[in-house]
Amino acid sequence: MAREKSAAQVTEPSRATPVVGDFDVIVAGGGPAGVIAAIAASRGGARTLLIERYGFVGGMSTSALVTPISEFRVAGQQHIGGIPLELMQRAAELGGAEIERDSGNWPINDEIMKLAAQRMLLESGVTLLFHSWFSDVVAEDGRVSHIIVQNKAGRVAYACRTVIDCTGDADVVRAAGLPTTKGDVLQPATLWFQLGGVDTDALTYVFGDAVDGILPVSESIRTRLAELHAAGEVPLFGGPWINRFFRDGMVSINVLREPTDASDPEWFTRTETSLREKMHALIEILRREFPEFRDAWLAKSGIQTGVRETHHIVGLYELTQDDVLHPKAFPDTIAKGAHTIDIHQTDSIDQNEFVLLRRPYNVPFRCLVPRGSVNVVTAGRCLSADGPGFGSVRVMATCMAMGQGAGTAAALALAHDVAIPDVDVAQLRAALIEQGAIVDFDNVDPDDHDDNIDRHVDAFAVDR
Repeated sequence: MAREKSAAQVTEPSRATPVVGDFDVIVAGGGPAGVIAAIAASRGGARTLLIERYGFVGGMSTSALVTPISEFRVAGQQHIGGIPLELMQRAAELGGAEIERDSGNWPINDEIMKLAAQRMLLESGVTLLFHSWFSDVVAEDGRVSHIIVQNKAGRVAYACRTVIDCTGDADVVRAAGLPTTKGDVLQPATLWFQLGGVDTDALTYVFGDAVDGILPVSESIRTRLAELHAAGEVPLFGGPWINRFFRDGMVSINVLREPTDASDPEWFTRTETSLREKMHALIEILRREFPEFRDAWLAKSGIQTGVRETHHIVGLYELTQDDVLHPKAFPDTIAKGAHTIDIHQTDSIDQNEFVLLRRPYNVPFRCLVPRGSVNVVTAGRCLSADGPGFGSVRVMATCMAMGQGAGTAAALALAHDVAIPDVDVAQLRAALIEQGAIVDFDNVDPDDHDDNIDRHVDAFAVDR
């Protein structure tokens, strides 16, 4: 439950916050969406500042160790290109990404991703500001004039003409007084970790590519963990999804899950401490129960727990389950998605509403624009979507594609001196196509209502 607010208040003395910079575009949050948005805006001619709370970029792919990045292809078809593909190619050239997998679920090395993304940002002319928390805005009637950040230098402001909210939690949107929503039940959070000393030769059967959108899961390991969970020895878990981590003996694991609200700092603190305890206990169980993990040791855990969902904007359009299952030719399509509708349960080791997609769907720009916004646009998991729609569109590759759309739109709004909702979508799509983004409508068949889905799927049925 969220904490109850105290009736007590303090009155802070008024203060003048120094304005220390002036930018065309400010991107709040350096996760997958924010990185791509900043690069796109800067390449579009906008003087761009990227604000990030950590000392590196990459968001969930680096701070939370989430791999693979899903997903760039489906059913043999590439549906995400442009700057996101360029970043993955750069990481692959550095030895930190596997982009040959036909499923489009591409493993990454978090340290290489930090470097590849940083290089592309700087090469594109983006100004970086690390170790800085977004704090507040100066805004009136949907127009933000200044972003306020807090860091070791104190509380400072940056003037801006356009803002891209890539915080994941709609922090800028909420601070600007624009509408947001948050479900009563949020998808649980996961603490990823990496292990060394693993007999990876014995686990080769779970390192294969995804089949029909489903990543391999060991039935024998899952069955035993389920037995131990029923006996009270193993906490709530998912999968486990075990990924080879670029060298013999190393794996990256997605297994732990816990219900939480990451926008409630007190609750999320309890989640962080709880999952870290559970991680160490689970590693001991892996050593005890499975020969492949007998000599395993903890190489690294996420510096934060991975977050799937908090606040969503109330956008000019809400992406729905029907839009995902039956793709629409939205005139303002700026990205595509194809991930399964995959909703992690908060009180079970199973997945909920697991629906496979056979072709990509289209994501309209309106999903990224908050109602009432003049110069604020979003990208990433705080977009406007219903529950099942969000269960698919939330993944990082699609968030990257949204980032390219948002960054390009921000640059066009400035170039033509129009509000974000008034960006010419034909010009926006033409610019994205010129950048290599994939935004065509060849996935739409008005006479076809059923062949894009497979509703009856057991994500943990067999060893693969």
